[in-house]
Amino acid sequence: MTVTAIQIGLDPDVIDYSSPDFAQFPGLSKKKLRAANDDNVAALHAAGYDVDNCLIDFGDAGAQKARQWLEAKHYDAVLIGAGVRLVASNTLLFESIVNAAHTTQPGCRFVFNHAATSTPSDIRRRYPHPEAVAR
Repeated sequence: MTVTAIQIGLDPDVIDYSSPDFAQFPGLSKKKLRAANDDNVAALHAAGYDVDNCLIDFGDAGAQKARQWLEAKHYDAVLIGAGVRLVASNTLLFESIVNAAHTTQPGCRFVFNHAATSTPSDIRRRYPHPEAVAR
């Protein structure tokens, strides 16, 4: 079976890139984040993975959207982006997404990227081949 993954991250349109919260990601911009996000999904699709891209807002609205996506389909891997995980003011959002994934996706593997942008190698750390899962 094909590995299914969901990439959950902040919508590039909702981020204030000049805020102190995002200073830890120097040079990050809406254009760069959107391109990296789109390129990551395209590269994973091209490699044979079944990947969905869930772009969310901050706070409760973001948590609710992530939960809706997680409830709609089975995922082997749940990638939660650095903008959610590494920004202290997003701790409750991160916690909500982890708890939603825990209850809706039993047996999923969590994947965390190393920077504000994801790369195909993040998913490949857990699932080196797109057909590497048996349900």
